[in-house]
Amino acid sequence: MHIMKYLYKEFLSLFNFPYIPEELLNDINGPILLHISDTPDGIYSYIFRIISILKPQFIVHTGDMVDNIKLEIYRSSIDCYRKSVAALIKGLENNESSKVYYVLGNHDDYETVNQLTERGTILEDGLLTINDCRITVSHYYKECLYESDFNLYGHNPDQIHYKNNETTYLNGLLNINIIDLSNKRVFHLDYPVGTNRLRCMELKKIGL
Repeated sequence: MHIMKYLYKEFLSLFNFPYIPEELLNDINGPILLHISDTPDGIYSYIFRIISILKPQFIVHTGDMVDNIKLEIYRSSIDCYRKSVAALIKGLENNESSKVYYVLGNHDDYETVNQLTERGTILEDGLLTINDCRITVSHYYKECLYESDFNLYGHNPDQIHYKNNETTYLNGLLNINIIDLSNKRVFHLDYPVGTNRLRCMELKKIGL
């Protein structure tokens, strides 16, 4: 059964369709927070489909919004970055009932995101309070300096999800993280097949 479920999930992701377990669809109370990070533009439609199904009230992106373009290294790609990040922002902000937060990464450009966002909020590293949940946000993994319910980050695939005392640490590079803010329950959704390959495209292009 587990093998069939795995194969079914892989099959769906090949066509950019997410597998969302019945448990999440039936048992979540909300409000819902969706956390993503380090997103190559080839998976945007996959993310938008999840948003259209779950309709999260809050979306947090912890940086590297066009992760197939390594802007910090390859600055001449700014025009391509702008085009892709415009598509991402439009998709994330399409649902007017969602509050969207951006924590920019090392491959992001503040001026571009600031010009393109209409409803989103660009955050510095720090503490965000939503529905009585205290949430630490950063592009980089850091030990919590604040008393937090959640610590959201990305950037490094070696930093796993874990819980320390009362804080749940979630890496948005590893999974699309869904948090039920009513009870602090966490669900992990897979990114589509090939996401890591897309994340490395620009490095391969310039020989790094």
